[in-house]
Amino acid sequence: MSIKERIQDEMKSAMKNRNTERLECLRMLKAAVMLKEKETGKAVSDDEAMGALRSEVRKRQQSIEVFREHGKEPEAATAERELAIIEEFLPRQLGAEELERRVRAYLAEHPEITHPGKLTGAMKQELGEAADGKLLNEVCRKVLGA
Repeated sequence: MSIKERIQDEMKSAMKNRNTERLECLRMLKAAVMLKEKETGKAVSDDEAMGALRSEVRKRQQSIEVFREHGKEPEAATAERELAIIEEFLPRQLGAEELERRVRAYLAEHPEITHPGKLTGAMKQELGEAADGKLLNEVCRKVLGA
């Protein structure tokens, strides 16, 4: 079942359960995927849909930071609940410890890489969607001591 179909099924479930907050978030996700379809002019693959959902995750994370900076805890809590709903549709991300272990293993095989940007790019290709780019970059910089 594609991500778009899963979102649609979850929307039906939220409607039946009268869970308006979840329904609104799912509608936003569906709109993000449909916008991606409109941009490309064809049906999106699951990878493209995941990209749209990751974009929504980043937006929520930034919103949470801003809300907390300005002391708006209720809005931050709402954004966190939306973030949890979005993450249901994405594969689980690797943690910092697991990323560091994999980066060190990759460096053992490829000692010629000494630039954090090149290492991050190579690791992103290897790990794909399993790694958050920002966290991966931080881990690569830490491992290389840059």
